Amino acid sequence: MTTRGSLAAALLALAAFVNSAHAHAQSRTDLPPYDSGPTWTGFYLGGDVGGAAGFSRSTASIGGATTIVDGEAAGGVLASIHGGVDYQFIPQALVGVLAEGTWSNASGTRSAQAPGASASLSTQANLGVALLARAGVMPTPSSLIYLTGGYAGQNYHTTGSAAAGGATANVLTDNFFNGWTVGGGFESLLGGGWSTKLEYRFSQFESKFISLAPASATIQPFMHTARIGLTYRFGGGHDVAERPAADTGRRDWTGLYGGVAGGAGVMTDKVSASFGPAAASLDGGGQGLLGSVFVGGDYQVSDRVLVGVLGDLTWPGMQSAVTAGIGPVSATAATHTEMAWTIGGRVGYLVTPSTLLYGLAGYTNQGFSTLGFAGNGATVFSSSDRLSGITVGPGLEFMIAKGWSTRLEYRYSAFETRTLANGETIQPSMHTVRAGLAYKFGVN
Repeated sequence: MTTRGSLAAALLALAAFVNSAHAHAQSRTDLPPYDSGPTWTGFYLGGDVGGAAGFSRSTASIGGATTIVDGEAAGGVLASIHGGVDYQFIPQALVGVLAEGTWSNASGTRSAQAPGASASLSTQANLGVALLARAGVMPTPSSLIYLTGGYAGQNYHTTGSAAAGGATANVLTDNFFNGWTVGGGFESLLGGGWSTKLEYRFSQFESKFISLAPASATIQPFMHTARIGLTYRFGGGHDVAERPAADTGRRDWTGLYGGVAGGAGVMTDKVSASFGPAAASLDGGGQGLLGSVFVGGDYQVSDRVLVGVLGDLTWPGMQSAVTAGIGPVSATAATHTEMAWTIGGRVGYLVTPSTLLYGLAGYTNQGFSTLGFAGNGATVFSSSDRLSGITVGPGLEFMIAKGWSTRLEYRYSAFETRTLANGETIQPSMHTVRAGLAYKFGVN
């Protein structure tokens, strides 16, 4: 199943769960009926910040030197503005359209050297646009789980230098790629017309041949983005209708929980390697799906604030590979992800009694397998390492029924640098997003 197919299936299954669970939730006296809740219908404007991880498959050549990259990566931050309109056609569902403009500094670099030839390229995904539709369901009157998708366009700014046979050249070019994007998110009304959201999207763009004489390249980019946003909705009817937590006299978020999550991500891997007269370095990477199980415990210290601890096991499926060579001399290095574990803490703010906005941080340990082999197929080295790192990120979690909650979470993880055989070094990092379903134990 593809990334977009898995995401759509997961979110649609969650929507079905929300709909069936809502009948039970409405039997609770502390939650208002939907006909007394706010309306999502109307126009809105907003802004977002977040992280971007680019990924591309490419082949580049200069003179007799060639690099074939199964996953060239670019990482950075982004900022965007968006505007659109929603129509709440039934009490628990809406549809809408929106437009978005994004700036990013996500960039990656690669280089190759061989006797008599060398090349270096740096690419930045700077300006992008998107025209999107979205559809969502409301597990509570002030919270929204939605799918989104549509057109995406992205400009890539490329600079580089090359030398071969005594000739040198510098390049500077901009190339615009058309494509599509799909994703999902959580959004919560804050009151006074304001709402906050956390959203993930995967984008795939067209493949292009680009001439950078005396070099040339064929490139197909992909992009994973996660953004947290603030939106203002025009007109009335958007005020939060849920009763404040003080009215219930309870601390619903305190307790132990366990759950499962699924998602996707990008591994970015700073790799340098040399084999005989050929050498290469690049920001490599790979994309793929992941699965996770997690446990944790929260303590709600006030009506609005909680603290907690958490731990998880994650199984990601990502691989990057780079081949560099000149004439008959070539070599390949490939890195594959293995099981990871994380332990950390989180601090959250309850924007409504059933909606938690939180940040997390902790220690993570990830397995990486690295294989190097020559052009004739002979293995040069093989290594399996576990690397230590840190992980940070935001999340948004909703209570959707008694004891049950769903969450969307973005994480950035950075790992230590490791020197492998034959002078190869790797320094990985991970951008991941995961949607989860949790059950809190001991809820009466």
